[in-house]
Amino acid sequence: MTSSRRRRWRGAAACGLAALLVLTGCTAGPDPGPQVVRGDDGGGETGGSPTLPELSAPRNDLNYGSCGDELESYDAPTPKGLELACADFDSPIDPASPNGSTITVGVVRATLPDTPDDAAPLVLTTGDDLPSSRLLLSLNVDAVRELLVRHPIVAVDRRGIGLSSPIDCLTKSQRSVIAEDGAGDGRKLNDRVMALAQAARGAADMCNDTLSPDQLHYDAVAAAADLEQLRSRWSVDRIGIWSVGSGSSVALAYAAAHPKQLGRLILDSPVGYNVAAPQAASARAEGLQNSLAAFAARCSAVGCALGGGDPTAALQRVISAAGRGSLPGLSDTAVLSAVTTALALGDGSPDALKKLGDALVDADRGQTAALRELATQAQPLRISDGQLVSRCNDIVGKPGLDSLPSLASDWEQDAPMTAVTQALDLGRCDGWGAAESGAAPTSFLVDPLILINTNDPVNGAKAVETLSPLLVAAGADPAAVGWDGIGLSVMRSSDCAAQVADEYLGDRPLSGQKQRACPS
Repeated sequence: MTSSRRRRWRGAAACGLAALLVLTGCTAGPDPGPQVVRGDDGGGETGGSPTLPELSAPRNDLNYGSCGDELESYDAPTPKGLELACADFDSPIDPASPNGSTITVGVVRATLPDTPDDAAPLVLTTGDDLPSSRLLLSLNVDAVRELLVRHPIVAVDRRGIGLSSPIDCLTKSQRSVIAEDGAGDGRKLNDRVMALAQAARGAADMCNDTLSPDQLHYDAVAAAADLEQLRSRWSVDRIGIWSVGSGSSVALAYAAAHPKQLGRLILDSPVGYNVAAPQAASARAEGLQNSLAAFAARCSAVGCALGGGDPTAALQRVISAAGRGSLPGLSDTAVLSAVTTALALGDGSPDALKKLGDALVDADRGQTAALRELATQAQPLRISDGQLVSRCNDIVGKPGLDSLPSLASDWEQDAPMTAVTQALDLGRCDGWGAAESGAAPTSFLVDPLILINTNDPVNGAKAVETLSPLLVAAGADPAAVGWDGIGLSVMRSSDCAAQVADEYLGDRPLSGQKQRACPS
């Protein structure tokens, strides 16, 4: 990396990636429309650059077959025109013991009828936010059509999640208390902390007994080893990874362990890497607050029922009422899970916003059936046993239980809708051991492409800012694209972002500017 390029990226990092593109004066001028647009970097033209390392089709592919009933539990239709095939492969439970016990990793491949058989695949990992296989079912095929014509998308579920070998190690009671963050009977915050801690400690004991001696082999580093196992089975020199949300931690762990095998890296709506848990939760609380306020405003703009005099206040009322125990069958955690999951997987259309708005207005009037149904649909996608084990494996700098009320109080000024639940979430891993943090990448074979969602309803946009120091230290000079739609993943919804990604996966560096914006 030349000194001038390093200076340019350091300047961008000083603003923070999210702020650079959307939130501050680092951006330049109005949104020019649906095409890929210019950003701040006047020296970004790279048209004469040499070819990039090749991504190639698998020499030995997996034994794909019909998905049958494997995806039926999601109760979601296959996007029109998309062809899905399912497979799995075995991977060592302990990456350091390749000849030891194995775990089954589930895979779903998405193609179009005209996707060539000899096309290089793009590996999708969502980490533990949502199963990769479920996100695949929410693709906007029109947005990603040109990319899919050239690259099958192969969704790899993180071990213990989705179609990978499931984990079942909690009691029904523990699962319920943890999913509700200790809510019940109008409990005050301190009482919720104690109820959550009791359930978390019991769950930790049971999961340790169930999974021993491999209870710490469900972290991002082990998930990255599964991707390397897939690359090895494919007999290809390198792979391209499309990571979404916390899948960025899996992708960055892979980049650290296998830098020469990572041919392309798309960090879509990424989170921080090895960030202390209180810092990560604070950023998530503020980011989610902003995303929920954006949803309320857009819901009002399209004429949904939530649009009364103050749609944000109406949403706040529902969350607060649920937190007090005033909405039968709903806690504040369940309301937020229902809303954010619906936004994450929805298409962002006026009809979808209106439907969610109607459910919230009904709940505000005491009629909770529609919102409870959304919460019931969300729970297995957001807090399965495997997701809990993975998150507790990855947690860094876990705070003490006695600090959770003060953290909630500190964050409430900037994040009144989300501060309490995000602070309580930190108590879900009380009593759990944590795996050793993965190394950070020191270099990239090809500079990453970062897609930043201003209104990320799962992690919030602020989480991406903590990646700047890591990328600077690794000498990266990434391209970044901002988008202000609503949903988990920029590329699955935005044809503009998918166009950039399609070019990025080609054999030459991206042309045009380093910093760009796409319309919602």
